[in-house]
Amino acid sequence: MITLKDVQAVKDIQELIQKADDYLGALGFTDHGMNHIEMVTKRALMIADKLTFTDEEKELVGIAAYMHDIGNITGRQNHSIAGSIMAFQLLRELHMDITHISKIMTAIANHDENNSEITDTISAVLIIADKSDVRQSRVREKNRQKFDIHDRVNFAVQSSSLIVINGNKEIWLNLEIDTSLSPMMDYFEIFLSRMLLSKKAAQKLGYHFHLKINSSILA
Repeated sequence: MITLKDVQAVKDIQELIQKADDYLGALGFTDHGMNHIEMVTKRALMIADKLTFTDEEKELVGIAAYMHDIGNITGRQNHSIAGSIMAFQLLRELHMDITHISKIMTAIANHDENNSEITDTISAVLIIADKSDVRQSRVREKNRQKFDIHDRVNFAVQSSSLIVINGNKEIWLNLEIDTSLSPMMDYFEIFLSRMLLSKKAAQKLGYHFHLKINSSILA
């Protein structure tokens, strides 16, 4: 079986991740490069481990997380669909089994909140791992006077943790936000759709998704 380590070793995939991030950076988007990819991959594997996925499923989750944003190189709109198609070609070149490729393709194609149908657990895990990555270090702009709402919200996040509680069948996203840097409503303005998608993803896994910001439980 082709593993996550095999995919991570492919220079072309590394380059696509970097070039896709360069493109978004030129447009003023927050970090979608290797730091984001590594965070999403780490969280996806953590969820898969907590939910006792098989070793095969963990590899598929890891690969989907690692490759999920390569489609941004073709443009932000419909990047999930483009990334899915690109993943097919790249993974076929590694001689991956088509059954495995199809699962990764589905997860990548459905990770974006604007075009998502959650039909399987690998897709669900990727969504939660991706949408939970909000943090100060994702902000590229150094001049706070030029921050847009995405910059303000990410910059205001002082800490972020994703926790899976098996006993209660709960997944918690815990954030500490400096509200002097960004009002709480700014967070919901840009992240509400992502949190609702995370809730649906958790339900697909048989779990309840909860959001805690500072001392307030909001979902």
